Amino acid sequence: MNTSCWFKRLCCEALGVFKDEEETVNVICVMLDSLRADHVGVYGDRARTPNMDRIARESLVFSKAYSGSFPTLPCRRDLFTGRWGHPFNTWDKMEQNLPTMAERFRREGYTTGLVFDTPMFMTQGNFLDRGFGSISWIRGQGGEPWISDALEEIKWPASEDKVKSGVIRYLANQRGRLFESDYLGPRVFTEAMHWLERNYVKDGFFLWIDSWDPHEPWDPPQYYVDMYDPGYEGDELIYPCYGFSNYMTDEELNHVRALYAAEVTMTDRWLGMLWDTIDVLGLKENTVFLLIADHGHYFGDHGLQGKPWGDWGQLYDPMIHIPFMVYHPDGAMAGKQVDSLVQPVDVFPTLCGLAGLDVPDGVQGESFADVLLGKTVQHREFAISGRNLNDSWGTVPATITDGTWTLVYWPNKDLKYKGPKPIRTERYDCRNMPERRMDELFYMPEDPGQENNVIAEHPEEARRLHRALLELIEDTETDPEIAKTYLPAPGDQYQ
Repeated sequence: MNTSCWFKRLCCEALGVFKDEEETVNVICVMLDSLRADHVGVYGDRARTPNMDRIARESLVFSKAYSGSFPTLPCRRDLFTGRWGHPFNTWDKMEQNLPTMAERFRREGYTTGLVFDTPMFMTQGNFLDRGFGSISWIRGQGGEPWISDALEEIKWPASEDKVKSGVIRYLANQRGRLFESDYLGPRVFTEAMHWLERNYVKDGFFLWIDSWDPHEPWDPPQYYVDMYDPGYEGDELIYPCYGFSNYMTDEELNHVRALYAAEVTMTDRWLGMLWDTIDVLGLKENTVFLLIADHGHYFGDHGLQGKPWGDWGQLYDPMIHIPFMVYHPDGAMAGKQVDSLVQPVDVFPTLCGLAGLDVPDGVQGESFADVLLGKTVQHREFAISGRNLNDSWGTVPATITDGTWTLVYWPNKDLKYKGPKPIRTERYDCRNMPERRMDELFYMPEDPGQENNVIAEHPEEARRLHRALLELIEDTETDPEIAKTYLPAPGDQYQ
């Protein structure tokens, strides 16, 4: 028995909570919002992530994990309910009649906890906290309406037409920072470590840690930025506008990439502290640990910046290929990679299965527990990613992949804005670009950058992937008025 396990046993005995029978499996999940896979060392080399790499060496790494419902809020619905949100669910609150993963664990006697700074958990009344017995909200992220005094004293970090207006509110929220530990991401991980120190002796716990970092705004301490772009002088586009990326100079775009990489590295440092805490508390002996992102971000990829909408709505790999790694105490697959297709909707049934809990009726995800335990490498035949249904736009793009072929499909090529709210434009009007609303097919082994559309040469592959999308739509009982917009065969404009 190692020292940490001995210490845990001693504490448990002193508190009278130690049990001789087989220990309950604990669960810790870490969500890092907007983390691109190619910025994690085991997937790519665009940022320094020594601690994620360390976790990967002890975990099973899924090299072909993809977003499901996109972006932030729809993804959390996939995760927490095990049900698909795309292609029929809007950006809206999570339905109160659906059982959640936290509720399922809590009903079985687990101590459940949520630590987060992702603002829409609370600010929009989305019911994402349902089932958690303790909730720690780190305030001030994004443009959250928290500190309102002296907004007029905040200086714009860049030209007002290049950054989102919420940056002023964010900077006001952060005025009291003195040290790195005062930054929001570090505060999330610090609170999570405190939660574990208070609860690690419990007979079964479920902890969800939701860090909005490395989502923008990107303003880590300067010493992180200097790792990637030392000596830069110019506008600090810490919260850049979405759309085409050509409003930035080459120097500005390069600096934006550096700011993001710096934010990733800071996040990695504090994630490493959490991992060390898990080790010191002896939790590796009986805890499943999941590290996941909801989606990525564009930095000039395909000429785009951010997570744009409307006629910029295509979901390419830099946006939907996500880091996804799982630590399991038995270590059967530790340090290995598999190319099994997995998606966020699969997490709920998997964690229930590993904990020995029944999966609620209606869950649509597929457990990958057998992959994690080394019993098989087979899982999904297809991964399907799609934007949330938008009542102002109608149906929006979906991406289907089998890991070899990838189809970017537009169900609504006569896309028209229907309102009623004023259109969100930022720098550009995102309408009236029909040339962008085309179906695209990519052969990934030869074209990982998705630059060569081969739909005209391989229409049969496009139709095969499209059929998988139609089957999902049928299986999820999508509203017929929505479903029919997905019926046109891909590549019609090439006939």
